[in-house]
Order: sequence, then C-alpha cells, then structure tokens
Amino acid sequence: MSDVFKNPPPAFSNDYVFDIIKKHYNISPSLTPLVSDRDQNFKITEGGKSHIFKIANSAESKSVLEMQNSALNYISKKDDSIEIPQPVKTIDGHDILSIESTNTKYHARLLTYVDGVFLKDVKPTNGTTFSVGKFLGYLDKGLVGFDHRAAKREFIWDVSQVSLLESNLTKDDFDLITFFINSFKHDISSLINDFPKTIIHNDGNDHNILVDSLNRVKGIIDFGDMIHSFRVIEPSVAMAYIAIENNNFELIASLIKGYHSIVPLSMDELKAAIYFMCLRMCVSITMSAKRKILFPENKYISISEENARKFLIKMREQDIQNMSHELVDYVRS
Repeated sequence: MSDVFKNPPPAFSNDYVFDIIKKHYNISPSLTPLVSDRDQNFKITEGGKSHIFKIANSAESKSVLEMQNSALNYISKKDDSIEIPQPVKTIDGHDILSIESTNTKYHARLLTYVDGVFLKDVKPTNGTTFSVGKFLGYLDKGLVGFDHRAAKREFIWDVSQVSLLESNLTKDDFDLITFFINSFKHDISSLINDFPKTIIHNDGNDHNILVDSLNRVKGIIDFGDMIHSFRVIEPSVAMAYIAIENNNFELIASLIKGYHSIVPLSMDELKAAIYFMCLRMCVSITMSAKRKILFPENKYISISEENARKFLIKMREQDIQNMSHELVDYVRS
C-alpha cells in the first residue's frame, strides 16, 4: 500500500483555508468541508458562485496533480459538452499551489464546481445505467491522444495490477478474494495481452457521477485515480458500484452496453468485464479493511466495504463464466 493511502489526510482549519483562498485567489468565500478518501476538500462559495478547493495528501506526487489538470483541460478542449471540473489559476498564474505546515509540504488546487445530483441519490433504471456507460464512453473518447508520465504508475486501484492486490490481502477476506483472483487468472489472464490500453478516469462510482433532473448523466468529478490501463476497466469499475447497491444483472449489462455503443469492445473485453468488476470490489474491501484501522474516524473509507463483501459472497456461488457469456450476449444483442 503506497504512502498516499497510509498518510493521514491534511487537517487545515477553516480559518487557515479561508486566508489561503483570499490571498491567492482574491476570493472571500464561505467554506463547507467535504468528505474525502485521502485529501481535504472544501466547497467554497462567494456571490452565488461555487468552487472546490482540494488540498492533496502530503504523499501525493505533484506530477499526479499535474496530470489531472492537464487531462481536464485536454478533455474540455476536445468536447465541451462533458461537464467536468476545470482548474482555476491563482492571481500569480499558477494552477497548483504549494502550502506548508509543520515542515510538511502540501499541494492544493482550486477547481470549478460541477452542479447536479449524485448517482448515489437516485434509483437507477436500465436507462440510467445505459446513460452512465455512454457518458464514460464519451469521456474516454475525450481522453484519446492524451498522455502523461504519471499515468503509468504502480497503483492498487488499477485492478489489472493483481499482484498488488495479492500483496495487500488481509487475513479475514483472504479466501474470498483469492477465489476471485484465481478465477480471473484461470479464465481471463491469457486474453488480456491484446486488450487496448488508454488513460482512463478509473473511478466512475456513484459518488462521482452527476445526473440531471431526468436522471441522465451530465458530469463526473474526482480524477485522482486516473491510470493508464485496459479501457474495459472503465465501465467495469462503474459496474461494480452499481452492482454493490443493486443486485441486478440488467443494470450492469445496460451500463457496459452503453459504453460499447460509444467505444466498441471486443468479445474478449466484454467477457473480462465481470471479472474486473469483481476485482474492483476485492480492492475496495481490502483497502477499507486496512485503512479503517489507520483512520477509524474517516467513515468514507469503508462506505462500500460491507455491501461489496456481501455481493462477492453471493457471487462466489454463481457461475461467473456463464454470467460473463450472458453479458456478452446482452451487449451484442
């Protein structure tokens, strides 16, 4: 587990953050603290206009933040219909701000605010999840041609890096997670060498996707887990979070069908989606189990843990190969 997941998140006071924003952005905002996995985030509002101020974990590489900003700018120039945050420069013209506390250096950014209702707060239908898949497809098309050195990193949330998951297994879930790792190795690992790779958002969960009043996807936030990996992982991650809350095959099948309608996937990629979906839940359980010991006060860390575990316990009793083939048939019908 890398340092960014072991280090405590920043804990700056509201007054300190207010002074930083006033000094460097010439904004005198009202501040609302937001939940975060490993950073410290605030919604800031002035004169009816809102932004997000993100203070990264002290262990976060500046190059990862530069990658995020570059990707946001790149996507917006290619397709301005995709609603995503945009970096805001300081009065000195910088889009990443360095701040220091008790001899520890942090990097911070101001981003535009994307308004909408989170997917977690609506009851999804097949139409909703199809819209999620289409949106992620358009997002990945917007990233075509984008490259950054920080995207090719060792990162446990990239579910293709199975060895990292294996090295972080906890005793309590060892047998459960090993089952899905072995299933992946037996059924899928021989296929993936030919899978296309690209830079993906890699965190299309229901806390990051925003919908409009008709439950159509309109935007996405939080590019912190961006990675250069297999493109089929993009819809597979989103499928995992739909499946955790809704044990419904058609909902997840509609999601990848929506993605496939924009970014056509091969039959082998479609076969692999269910396996990558399960591996994402395995990572979620593993990281929650390890990190809630380090940060017991941060409830956001384990928000998906128990439902993911319950789903995988049920899934272990299913014929994953058969479900994989059913998914292929549904998407290609």
